Amino acid sequence: MILTDLFNLTKELWISQISGLIGLIVIGISYLFPKKKFLAIATISFVFFIIEQFFARVYSNLIVSSVCFLRNLLMTIFMFKKNKELPKKILFSLLLIMWISEIIYMAISKTFFVLDNYLPPVIVTMSTFTQNSKNEYIVKIGVTLHETGFLIYYLIYKLPISIFRQVVLVVSSLIGIIIFYKKTKQKNEEKNSCDKIASIDK
Repeated sequence: MILTDLFNLTKELWISQISGLIGLIVIGISYLFPKKKFLAIATISFVFFIIEQFFARVYSNLIVSSVCFLRNLLMTIFMFKKNKELPKKILFSLLLIMWISEIIYMAISKTFFVLDNYLPPVIVTMSTFTQNSKNEYIVKIGVTLHETGFLIYYLIYKLPISIFRQVVLVVSSLIGIIIFYKKTKQKNEEKNSCDKIASIDK
């Protein structure tokens, strides 16, 4: 949405903007938590992003967000119920569905050769593998790259509200990395301290 549209929003665009704002708050909070809680909270945020993009009629991003919602939902189920990552077969299937859907949409809308249309699915393909990693640092770094990629995407289109949202999300994801680093460092120090006490007692 361009800046001038803000002064004459239709009901649909108001619903879109409010949903996007709620989604921003929810996913921003999710970046501050460890992987399990992050996945669960982030999944909820995509519901609002889907509503946002549907009412704004941004169908290319709507496809990406819908796949992200399904991906996060399945990841959350596997993480909480089976305590393991989503099987690669399911990941590849989701990505294949996303790419096929995007190509069909671009063919119908005659935007097949618009290179910017490929950026969202490329970013999501990358973040899907990092988000499914066992390494917490890879998960959080992947999230940061994901949000940075969409920041670049919205900068290309000069969409001020979306740019603001992505800046907030990039900052939130960086804060999440810092918090996780400090917690990990504290745990390692406590463990080393306990090991030293145990060795002295022996």
